[in-house]
Amino acid sequence: MSEQDELVSQLLSSAKLLGLTGITPVILSKSGNVIIHLTPHPIVARVAAVLSEENSELAYYILERELRVAHHLQTSGVPVLLPIHNAGPHNVNGKWATFWNYVPLTQLEPLSPGHAVSLVNDLSLAMKSLSCSIPVLGVWERACQAAARLGEQSDPRIQALLEVFVKVDKQIRMISPEALIPAHGDAHAGNLLPSPEGWLWIDFEDVSLMPVYWDLASYVGNLVLFNGIQEPTYKYMLNNAEIVEDKKEFELALSARTLLSTLSNLDFALAGHGDMAFATRQLELAEPFLYHLNPNR
Repeated sequence: MSEQDELVSQLLSSAKLLGLTGITPVILSKSGNVIIHLTPHPIVARVAAVLSEENSELAYYILERELRVAHHLQTSGVPVLLPIHNAGPHNVNGKWATFWNYVPLTQLEPLSPGHAVSLVNDLSLAMKSLSCSIPVLGVWERACQAAARLGEQSDPRIQALLEVFVKVDKQIRMISPEALIPAHGDAHAGNLLPSPEGWLWIDFEDVSLMPVYWDLASYVGNLVLFNGIQEPTYKYMLNNAEIVEDKKEFELALSARTLLSTLSNLDFALAGHGDMAFATRQLELAEPFLYHLNPNR
């Protein structure tokens, strides 16, 4: 039996303890988190496969905090995917898992720039009243770890990006801790799930205290990186002073977010867990985009 088959078998045993039987498992994703639809039940299991192997205690802490954040956002009126009752975290063959409501594939009209910004701002506002412990620059540490591992790579594109990383990292760490704010951490467009009830926020494992504009930068980062500086939501943000009051702070957040995404995805892909074609394309685009944001850096 393969490792994946063993994981699924153990997951089904855990599901039986929750009263879920007659399951035909459908694997929806098998990268860092293995996501499995427990058909015919409207429930998905998220298994922190990679992180549980690297640091089981940290994996439990992150998944437990993720459940708290989802409930907090829901009580704050933010549209969010909710966990089921007794969602976990559950130990599944040495890996931690949580159980969430399943949302069927839904077609919605694409988000307008104004609607997208409104969703991000409502999310960020609700995050400010989150009462659980939040790591300072937590998601940024992932970029630091990826940068350390990528330092051994000889690719000149990677080395050029690491030079920019060192400068941005210094700027990030000069920000006063009092100026950092609670953030989703990974509020990109792919973490808005279309559902019959509308768009729902998902994936709260990277909640952190971050610089201002972090969630806005996260949402628009890959959109503008892949589509260019005329990308509508990016233009909308920059052209509305009430959204981006301090362009220098926004550009710092966007630079850091671009570095985090590019370095982390590349590191993950090189380790055999991610999409190498996507990571390589990000790498090709990142340096000229970062130069556009700050040509004097």
